Amino acid sequence: MRKFVLAGLTCAGILALLPDTAMAHGGQYRGPGDVVPPSPGGGRGTGGPSGPTTGGPGGPSTPGPAGPATPGPAGPATGGPSGPAGGRGPTTGGGAQLDDDLTRWEFWWEFNKDPFIRLKDAIHTGGIQTGSDEFFLGATKRVESKDSLRPSKEDKLNNILPALKKAMESTDQRDITSSCMIAMAKIGENHTDFTLKSVFEPCLKKNDQEIRETAALAFGISALAEEDNVKLLVSLAKDDADGRKASGGSDVNERTRAFATYGLGLIAHATTSTDVKRKVFDALKDLLTDEKFSGRQIKVAAVNAIGLLNAKGNADADKNLVADALKALEDYYSKDLGPGELQYQSHVPPAIAKLIGRDHEKSDHYKAMFAEHLEGKGKRKTSNEQAQSCAMALGQMVKPYDDEKAADAKYVKLLLDSFHDHKDKQTKYFSILALGQIGGKELRNTLVKEFEKAKALEKGWAAIAMGVFAFKKYEAAKATQSAVEIENAFGDSLKGALDEKNPSALAGITVALGLCQYLNAADAVRALLSKKKSDDELAGYLCIGLALMNDTRSIEDIRQIVQEAVRRPDLLKQAAIALGKLGDKTVADELQKHLTSDEAPNLAKLSAVASALGFIGDRRTIEPLKKMLFDEQATPLSRAFAAVALGGVADKEQLPWNSKIGVNMNYRASVETLTDRVAGILDIL
Repeated sequence: MRKFVLAGLTCAGILALLPDTAMAHGGQYRGPGDVVPPSPGGGRGTGGPSGPTTGGPGGPSTPGPAGPATPGPAGPATGGPSGPAGGRGPTTGGGAQLDDDLTRWEFWWEFNKDPFIRLKDAIHTGGIQTGSDEFFLGATKRVESKDSLRPSKEDKLNNILPALKKAMESTDQRDITSSCMIAMAKIGENHTDFTLKSVFEPCLKKNDQEIRETAALAFGISALAEEDNVKLLVSLAKDDADGRKASGGSDVNERTRAFATYGLGLIAHATTSTDVKRKVFDALKDLLTDEKFSGRQIKVAAVNAIGLLNAKGNADADKNLVADALKALEDYYSKDLGPGELQYQSHVPPAIAKLIGRDHEKSDHYKAMFAEHLEGKGKRKTSNEQAQSCAMALGQMVKPYDDEKAADAKYVKLLLDSFHDHKDKQTKYFSILALGQIGGKELRNTLVKEFEKAKALEKGWAAIAMGVFAFKKYEAAKATQSAVEIENAFGDSLKGALDEKNPSALAGITVALGLCQYLNAADAVRALLSKKKSDDELAGYLCIGLALMNDTRSIEDIRQIVQEAVRRPDLLKQAAIALGKLGDKTVADELQKHLTSDEAPNLAKLSAVASALGFIGDRRTIEPLKKMLFDEQATPLSRAFAAVALGGVADKEQLPWNSKIGVNMNYRASVETLTDRVAGILDIL
């Protein structure tokens, strides 16, 4: 049964009254319980995909709020790392829980964690334990290198890719088809015997909305900037004659057009060709400026896709492209389109920040504009979502605050004032986070003071701001190969707060200690993990914190949790990711046992295991997963998740494909095709 929403409520107040629709596109959700605003007529706007509708668990997730759903397996939704789910969020059974859960730091973390964890960097390096190759490959096979578990090009092109195509062609089952398409797109290379276009294009004509939109998106995930691929996506996004022909002769509906639009952004981001970027932008600009078309799905998709142009070159063509993109975004942002449109215009500030960062010649102009809107000044109408987005954008654009004479000192003061006084809680929390992203010598003591006097919900955000500050400092030092001191000021303060009673704040403190690489706290965190094993959400984040600080002494403790968390998918996934981050080469062995156990298939467990296997990317899992993919005794659900995991193992990118969209994006201003817990692009593995 599909979820319906209370008409007329804003995003923060939407409450799910019925169980969620089943997973779609082969994976699960990564973010907040419900961040989608109601459509102007009071519903969800364009309908969701015609995918499975029997309820299924809300997807395994790194803990946080998400309502439970009626049990029963249904298709995976190729979804990314799940967002906060289970535990303390809004519930749908036995009465509604009216918590302000969407403001918790966990939601931001789940959309933004990938660049911090960088799981494949850890698992693809380091030695391999004796016997592990034989366990997966048999005595007659050997890996190419004893120094890496990274799959080879041969593995991807001549083993995994043909297997996925064969699985697609041998079934009409929606979940398997969708999962295989996304997995093939992650490989992103044509086979000598077939092209990806030849596989994806026929699916655009299928009488199945999920398969059609998945096919459109798969072109973008593949990042193959071939002329025919770009032309096809442009036609689909614009719903022109060629797009309708590719769709079987009928109009291209709004969901498919939105997915094609995101696909264009993904291709533009990946290509080095300024000519291709220009062609993509010209199409996106048309979608954004077309006065005759007001579909919110496509407007939001176009804004976010323009933010992905990734035109960093110094050539005139690149500079002109960025200038034109900025003008298009600013023109749309400046239009007086009424209160309903403000929410969708709020995607512009983060998109502009992605385009130009801190050092562009127009950065000062946009910082001043966003500061004015954060303050609520000027004649322009603003909304909470726009204030949130402006705070987020300033975090990406303001230069480090090294002393009181710094050029951007006024923006630092504004963000600090917003954290103290802004009427919207989410804007408050994004403001303190932005200070952590800005960094600088003078902010160090400020963040410590704010953390030590903060209350529970604020404390989690202040802790994460400190962690982000330290992480950024370490990354900069690594890039310049210079020494850097551990952030003792942060670490000492955070460690001193490990007696915090609020579980969410305590989880944030632990993750922040990990980001600060503060090993002096490892013993205390390990002791907490031993005491808090029964709290899946908190225990999961304790594992992540230990992994981020590279506490190898915790491997055995976390390994034990993975072995015991058979029916606790939230904790299982977090602990598995932590083991992978710590470079443990046995984690794939244990996950494989969970995936192929004789127990009845459980959506939450399968999704947790498959996504963790995919994120870890261990080449030794290829053969067992292929066997599962073609096991006719297995359920379609199990086979679909095998495809999901294979796609993750063979992924051409080190980070999940949709992280480039989700990172520093205002998830509080979402629409269904961006994220709706089921079938938005941020819900797809």
